[in-house]
Amino acid sequence: MKNGYYILLFAMIPFLSCKQDFKKGQKGLEYLVIESGSGPKIKNGQFMQMEICQIANDGKKDSVLNDTRKTSGPVIEPFNSNSIPPEYYKIISLLRKGDSLVMRILTDSMFAANPAAMPSFFKKGCYFTTTIKLLNIFKDSKEAEAAKMQDRIEAQKRDSIDNIEIFAKQDKALQEYFKKNNITPKKLSSGVYVQIVKPGSGANIDTSVIVKTNYTGMTLDGVVFDSNTDSSKGHVEPFNVNMTNDRSYGGSVIKGWKDGLVLLNKGAIAKLFIPSPLAYGKQGAGEDIKPNSILVFDIEILDVMSKEKVKSEMEAKRKKMMLNKK
Repeated sequence: MKNGYYILLFAMIPFLSCKQDFKKGQKGLEYLVIESGSGPKIKNGQFMQMEICQIANDGKKDSVLNDTRKTSGPVIEPFNSNSIPPEYYKIISLLRKGDSLVMRILTDSMFAANPAAMPSFFKKGCYFTTTIKLLNIFKDSKEAEAAKMQDRIEAQKRDSIDNIEIFAKQDKALQEYFKKNNITPKKLSSGVYVQIVKPGSGANIDTSVIVKTNYTGMTLDGVVFDSNTDSSKGHVEPFNVNMTNDRSYGGSVIKGWKDGLVLLNKGAIAKLFIPSPLAYGKQGAGEDIKPNSILVFDIEILDVMSKEKVKSEMEAKRKKMMLNKK
């Protein structure tokens, strides 16, 4: 029922934009309160739990820039006159739990003070629209923090369910890819596939070591997004993968890397096929890694190093840098 209400609300926006139902706010803001809630209006110092959607119009169509129903889930923010611009504070103060709000402003007014800051996809004379559904009002930070914790639990449940579906869909796509390209990689329990192109020697990688690698990363359709062997990517030095939990030896990598590397040893060359939940998930990364992208990495294991060896290398680099500064 709730989702149906949101769909109805957002479907109403273009229709409402053509009518004179909006009231005038300050600094060019226009607003419409859809009174569907109950109880007292929100007060200064309380906290508001909201679903928010932001929509830009270019004169031809509406484009959704952010919709918390599809990204983070409900947001909880303080309702504070010191932190919320007065023109917005005055309008939001009209809301009760359960009410909805549509606010719009012409881009000309929105960027009147700094026209150069207007994004290229905004068009003059067109509206930027924000919709808010006030789900709940909390009287203090204690109530708000408890609600945030519950929201996180619910988000984890949704992500878990979504990931099950994504894993199944992407595993099918990978199986079709392997069959088409005559590849027979090993599947790990996590869902990562590893194709060992050239076996290495020595003990397999584990969580006590740091691994020196060369790599090239690409999407399943072959778009290369990063490499430390291609000078056009701007970094051709070996890349250290910290398999330990000690961050002083370097940052972490996507889970799919850590899962796949444990099948490899020094000198090995392999391909990792990584489903999106073990890579960059729904968020994606940059222009080339779209949301829910399966990633493929060509990896060469140059060295498998103990913590002591890495410490020695780090100290040698530090001393070299100090000498170069003199």
